[in-house]
Amino acid sequence: MMENRWYRAGLALCAIAVVVGAIWYFFRDSDPASEMGLSLPLECEIGSNCFIQQYVDVDPGPTKQDYACGSATYDGHKGTDFRVRTLADVARGIPVVASAAGQITGLRDGTQDRLVKTKADRAAVQNKECGNGVVITHEDGWQTQYCHLRKGSLTVKEGDVVARGDRLGLVGYSGNASFPHVHLSVRKDGKTIDPFRGAEGGPACGAGSAPLWSTQTLAKLEYQASQLLHIGFSEGPVKIGDVERGTVQGFMPAMSSRALVAWGWAINLRKNDQIITTLVSPRGELARNTATLDRNKAQYMLFAGKKRPARGWPAGNYHAVFTVIRNGKAVIKSDLPVDLR
Repeated sequence: MMENRWYRAGLALCAIAVVVGAIWYFFRDSDPASEMGLSLPLECEIGSNCFIQQYVDVDPGPTKQDYACGSATYDGHKGTDFRVRTLADVARGIPVVASAAGQITGLRDGTQDRLVKTKADRAAVQNKECGNGVVITHEDGWQTQYCHLRKGSLTVKEGDVVARGDRLGLVGYSGNASFPHVHLSVRKDGKTIDPFRGAEGGPACGAGSAPLWSTQTLAKLEYQASQLLHIGFSEGPVKIGDVERGTVQGFMPAMSSRALVAWGWAINLRKNDQIITTLVSPRGELARNTATLDRNKAQYMLFAGKKRPARGWPAGNYHAVFTVIRNGKAVIKSDLPVDLR
């Protein structure tokens, strides 16, 4: 009889452990110190296949400023933009997911994916700037909104209850989008909140004492003033549309290549930055192209190349080198080697 009681008690303890473990698993990416404990709004690896292009504009006036006193935003921007590199990535499909548990209280689908480049493009999406999107209502007056999803990709409907990490749709470029991304807005009682500063705000420059990201997620989101999106080779001149579509990425030079072109592509560059792209052969520098920016640039691509000489390419290591110099220091420097034999 005593053995049966101990056996039943053991089963009860095991059941409690299972329940506690399940609760921990469900909330494992939350942070008790944060009101929201937000996770990433898309399935990707920050700095590898997705990047923060723009932050919330925390300047209340006509100028712009992100939470770190940088310029990675624009006047009146009310969200954090997580971009993927190319339209080819969009075509492959990158899931947009709920950053926190809640209920779907608004959505729209059916808006065409189209990069906005001109005033006419912007006029065409007036009153549909978010494009295809989802609104999730959480507890205590909190809401998150997810914009620019791919047309036809939404997997939820109004009234659905979603958990953190549940799929909402796919990354796209619908609405007022000049690059493929998901725009995440966070609101408290209708007021926009920068998730890096939290509801209590923060210092003049830097994150607040209670950011809305979970501890695990925040550790991945170290502020990057400027970032390299890609560096590569081509065998002809490269246009910005080529790299946006993803049609030149992955090209591998060969001894038969009619030309060798090195190119680099970066985001959130600043006025007076010096951009340098260099093609280096086994015998030294083959080509160099430089540009000094006359204004801030959300993105910039620069290439340098050389036609194949009459005697062909010398065998050996070639390098595409992309450098951004700011105030006399290299803030980006990347070297991509390739061996021609």
